[in-house]
Amino acid sequence: MSTAALALTPPTADRPRERLPLRCVAGCVALMGALVVAFAVQRPVLIVACTALCAALVLASGLQRRVTRSQLLLFVGVCVVFAPAFLKPYHGLSPIYYFLSTVVMFFTADVIARQDPRVLLMALRLLYAAAVTFVAWVAFTYWGHPEPFGEVIPGSSTNAIPSYLIVLQVALSLATYVVRRRLPLLSPLLTFAIAFLGLGRGSLVIAAAIIGATVVLNLFASAPGRPFERLWHGALALAAAVALWMHGDGFLETVSNYTKLSVGLVDTNRLEIIDDYFARIDGLTLLLGADYAGTIVEHTYGGNPHIAYVRTHSFFGLAAVVLAMASPLAVWLARRAWTARLVFFTFIALAALRAVSEPIFFPTVLDFFYFLYFMLLRHLPSAAAAAAAAGAVRATHNPTLR
Repeated sequence: MSTAALALTPPTADRPRERLPLRCVAGCVALMGALVVAFAVQRPVLIVACTALCAALVLASGLQRRVTRSQLLLFVGVCVVFAPAFLKPYHGLSPIYYFLSTVVMFFTADVIARQDPRVLLMALRLLYAAAVTFVAWVAFTYWGHPEPFGEVIPGSSTNAIPSYLIVLQVALSLATYVVRRRLPLLSPLLTFAIAFLGLGRGSLVIAAAIIGATVVLNLFASAPGRPFERLWHGALALAAAVALWMHGDGFLETVSNYTKLSVGLVDTNRLEIIDDYFARIDGLTLLLGADYAGTIVEHTYGGNPHIAYVRTHSFFGLAAVVLAMASPLAVWLARRAWTARLVFFTFIALAALRAVSEPIFFPTVLDFFYFLYFMLLRHLPSAAAAAAAAGAVRATHNPTLR
């Protein structure tokens, strides 16, 4: 097989398998797991400790690297965007901390993304398996309770655990695509089942979208030279379409009756939060962000707006919100094959969409995973190399093209 073909062919039986460094895998699992746990339990001491640990990792790994002029200009630009964080007496030191945390999580993701993508994939598989095992234990222990997932962490919603699983699922899907040039299907099905048990709407809709995107993208955007896999995915898509056509109404009725979809897709509580917050917006606060004083966020929800983009605007102002909302489009600037960019854009956009009704990103320690989504793209070949490799693979499987 040619060198170009090897660049595109995933490390399966066609390529030699090297033993993965278990210490690197264990380190990645420990770091990513600590970030998820710290965010889930919402203990400030744990969140600050994880941020400090990540900062130490960045400093330790970057001592031998020189800062380039472009990196310095990027850092200055980020400081300008987040400058309103230093003008927020209502929020205290929180915006300043989250500014520093966002910078730390960005560079931490950069450090972790330098690992062999197979190490990252193995780490994400282990972390996802541990999360699913924990969810199974929760479901078994609290079976029969009205909201079983809401019993685990005091003060958290029943939709919290499925939201964290969405974060891991997107990372797992993208890492699998990088290594194997196809998307996993079993884990999205498990994520959907867990979102169903979580009773919520947001995670359930995003999990269903991930399943649909996985089937479609595996059919049209997976690695070339795999006719049997494409045939399998095509048959699966056809079977799913027929099943939905025949039993879709009953399936949707069952899902709606068991979950909060029974009251519709529109969340009136969050609409009320948005309306109340925007009522405080004037010309200056539109640019710099408003506080929650006198709003339902302060009186009813204890300062938690439950919408990532509202909190981002309140902390950092309009520029940061626009940057966060438009961030999935940055994938199209990468010089990678359009199929790879389509896969990454789709999954990153779904993750960003989940943040509309749950503040899992912008800014939190889980921003590490959001930055990691983008940085996984660097492990894929350039568009020119991918095109050459695709032609070589087709020639390998079709002797008439040689």
